[in-house]
Amino acid sequence: MKALILAAGYGSRLRPFTDRVPKALVPVGNKPMLGHILDALSSILIIDEFVVVTGYREEEIRKFWKTRSEKVTFIYNERYEDLGNYYSLLCAEQELSGCDFYKIDSDLLFHPVIATNLLSIEGDLRISVDVKENMGQEEMKIRRNDNGELIDFSKNIPPNQAWGESIGIELITSDGSTELFRELKLMYDEGAGDEYYEEAYGRLARRGVRVNGCEVKGKWIEIDNHEDLKNAEKLFL
Repeated sequence: MKALILAAGYGSRLRPFTDRVPKALVPVGNKPMLGHILDALSSILIIDEFVVVTGYREEEIRKFWKTRSEKVTFIYNERYEDLGNYYSLLCAEQELSGCDFYKIDSDLLFHPVIATNLLSIEGDLRISVDVKENMGQEEMKIRRNDNGELIDFSKNIPPNQAWGESIGIELITSDGSTELFRELKLMYDEGAGDEYYEEAYGRLARRGVRVNGCEVKGKWIEIDNHEDLKNAEKLFL
């Protein structure tokens, strides 16, 4: 199985680190975020190849990978500055359509159990969900219908209507990947701009594709700013 890592972003809120390296290589302790991710995934023995979508300062990620042993394919997103992260995911279509794969955001630190738990549930798109109350405006929230089915993914969902937060780790089956890339391509053809890939998840769920949530049981943190960086060091070091 392959694992896709989206690592095209700049990360302006982490300057001055990101003046020199892409967000994925900002250090947490003495190790880049991307190093933490690869080490966490090393326990999932079925992952035998990585696909990394790069953008800002992509040469630094290639340089970093020379210190690693994992097999990797790099894909350059030439539109990382003007299109949302849905397009980074779409860039991997040729490598991943029709395949089972994990998708991981490169600014995420997490306990390996979060990824392995996705293997134990059903669904063509399996979403890691932190079920919690008191969510704010920045979280990528998930809404369910009365039958418990996932129907919507958006930061604009009112917090009191949200079931939980999509944290940025998914497992997508071969059937699900074909449907997903078709939906992402449709979004691009419709002129989607700064859209998130979760918009495609919601569209597929509303069309009847089996999108299922797996409640997060381990520690995790998304690193967007310097406060997150300090909290990540407390949580994982």
